[in-house]
Amino acid sequence: MHVEFKLYDWDDPFICPPRDCHDTAFISTKPNETNTLGQIGAYAAAQLASQFRTHCFSMYIIHDAARIIWWERDGAIITEPIYYNTDSALVRFFSRFSQAPPELCGINTTISPAPVHEAELARCKLSLPEGTAMFQTTVPRAEGGSGLRIVFACPDMNATTPFCCGTRACPAYDPTGDCVVFFKDSWHVNADDIFPEGEIYAKLAAKKVLHVPHCLASSDVEHFPEQKPQVQKYSQYPWACQKGLEITSHIHYCLILDLVGETLMNFRSSRELVQAIHDALVGEWWPPS
Repeated sequence: MHVEFKLYDWDDPFICPPRDCHDTAFISTKPNETNTLGQIGAYAAAQLASQFRTHCFSMYIIHDAARIIWWERDGAIITEPIYYNTDSALVRFFSRFSQAPPELCGINTTISPAPVHEAELARCKLSLPEGTAMFQTTVPRAEGGSGLRIVFACPDMNATTPFCCGTRACPAYDPTGDCVVFFKDSWHVNADDIFPEGEIYAKLAAKKVLHVPHCLASSDVEHFPEQKPQVQKYSQYPWACQKGLEITSHIHYCLILDLVGETLMNFRSSRELVQAIHDALVGEWWPPS
C-alpha cells in the first residue's frame, strides 16, 4: 500500500520496490488458479456484506510468498509478492495494521452500537428477537438542518462479488418520531448521468406523483479520506502494473423513506396483489395523458 495509509509504504527504504510486473503477475487464466481467485473474492464479498465496512484486507499466501489485497467496491489493490522469510514488509504491515485507527482498517465509523434503552424499544417496534444487535446512524437531510438518526439491525445482503453497489435495506426505528421507517444503504455509481435516488423521490413528490413514498433524508456518506474508494487513484501510480483501466467509481449513499413495503410474496389475496401492481403502474405512467 501507499504511504498515505501508513500500512504498506513503497517509499520505505526497508521495503523492496516493485519488481518487473511481468514476473509478478497475479491474474491467471488457468482453471485451478481462476477458481482460487473466485474463492478469495467470495470471502471478501462475505466480509463486506456481513460487516459495516468501507473496505477490507485479506492475505494470500502460497509457498514462501504472500500478497496483501485491499478490497473495496471499485476493485482491488494487490501487492507484489512479499517473500516473508527474507523481507520484513509483512511483519511491518501487521504491526502498523494493529495500531491503525478503525477508519484505516476499513470500519464504517458512521455506524455505532445503539444505546441500550433505544435498542430495546427498536427491537419491540421492529418485532425482532430479544438480543438482536442494534446499531445507529445519522443520515443528513437534503434540505439541510439536523440529520435523521435511526436505529436498526444489520440488514441481510447476498454476497455475490465485492465489486458492486453493495445494496442493503431494512426497516429501521426513528426514535425522534417514534415510528418505523425504511433504510437503504448502498454504493451508487459515480457518473454524471446518474442522479441520487433521494433527488428522484423529491422530484416525484414535487410533481405529486401518486403511490410514491416520501424521502425523509438522503445523502452521500462523508467518510475519512482513507475510507473512500482508492482503486481509481492508485491505478495511475507508477508501480501499478495495469494503467488506463476502465474502473467504475462508486459513492457511499444512504436513504430513508417514510414507508416500509411488503414483499409481493406476502399478499393476503389476489386483489391485494393486483392493487399493488396497479399502484406501481400508476406511478410509472404519471401524469396521465
